[in-house]
Amino acid sequence: MLNKRFFSFILGTLGLFAATAPCALAADDLLSVNKTVFIQMAIFLIAIYILNKLVFKPFLNLMDRRDKLTRGAIEEAKELEEKVVQIIDEYEAKLAEARVLAVEERNKIVQEGEKVAEGILSKAREETSGLLQEAKHKLEADTLEIKNKVKSDVDAIAKDIASTLLGKEIAS
Repeated sequence: MLNKRFFSFILGTLGLFAATAPCALAADDLLSVNKTVFIQMAIFLIAIYILNKLVFKPFLNLMDRRDKLTRGAIEEAKELEEKVVQIIDEYEAKLAEARVLAVEERNKIVQEGEKVAEGILSKAREETSGLLQEAKHKLEADTLEIKNKVKSDVDAIAKDIASTLLGKEIAS
């Protein structure tokens, strides 16, 4: 409110100076220095003062405030970017750690599987070996039994074959 009153007063004063400036003071030469120079300097200084109060200072304050807000936003963006980079680094570190643990767990499971498979294979080999030994013994026993049976029958078969070939009965 004070600025408007002051501005009105200054404009009125300037108008008064401009209206009352006698034309007689002006010389024939437009570039000559006379008493109006002081009036012009006063008007210029008053205009500068008014512009400084009403235009330049508010504009500069506005620019400073905008600059502070912009810098604050830029700093906040940088802080957020640093946090994002930090979070990404932590995530990648945890992911790498999880991968290492997964590889270790997989290797552990594979080793356990190999041990179990080896145990199953060795048990199967033992069972197979036992069955094979049993089969060999049974085969040997059957072969021996068949040989004994065939030996007893060999004499009778040989007599039959000889009788058939000779055409007469052979005595034992």
